[in-house]
Amino acid sequence: MFGFGLSWVVMGVCILLVQGAGVALCLQVLQRREAFAALQNSQAQLKQMQARVYQLENEICELTAGLRAEKAHVEQLQRQLEFAQQQARQIQHDS
Repeated sequence: MFGFGLSWVVMGVCILLVQGAGVALCLQVLQRREAFAALQNSQAQLKQMQARVYQLENEICELTAGLRAEKAHVEQLQRQLEFAQQQARQIQHDS
C-alpha cells in the first residue's frame, strides 16, 4: 500500500512538472510573438529611414549642383563687371 501511494505522489509531481513546462512554453511563445512584432516594427522603421536618407542624399546632390551653377554664374558676373570697369576706365582715360 505504501508503494501504491508513493506512485500517486510521483505521478502528481510529474503532472505538476508537465504543467509547469506547459506554462513556461506558453510564456516563451508569447515572448517570441512580442519580439517578432517588435522586429517587424523595427524593420518598417528602418525601411522608412532608409527611404528618407535616400531622399535627402538626392536633395543634397541637387543642392550641390545648384550651388556649383550659382558659383559659376557669380564668377561670370564678376568677369563681366571687371570688363565693364576696364572699359569705363579706358573711356575716361581716352577723354
